[in-house]
Amino acid sequence: MALTSSDQYWGELFGDNIFYDLNYSDLFTRMWLNADKAYRKTDLYAFMPKVSQRTAAKYLQQAIDRGLLIEKQDAEDRRSRRITMSSDLRQRIEMYLDYSISAFEPPANG
Repeated sequence: MALTSSDQYWGELFGDNIFYDLNYSDLFTRMWLNADKAYRKTDLYAFMPKVSQRTAAKYLQQAIDRGLLIEKQDAEDRRSRRITMSSDLRQRIEMYLDYSISAFEPPANG
């Protein structure tokens, strides 16, 4: 029951069926662990180990196109680009984690 509820909440938070995919969950939650970090695209492929690099690149681009991930030029290497989480995505992930924790907590006695 808690797992189903948690999955439904993920869908409600993201609305778009495209993000109702475990690879996005892997990507977003792993990025959230270091939310202030700016990543190279190639570094983010490892956050989606169940898909090919080509598919991971497609998933990243979809998240960028929808504004969940932000792509900017690397200040140190102007030939490269860096990816960060949008503040909206951070908030959604935190809401999801809070909800999931509460869904899996045992009921209070009394």
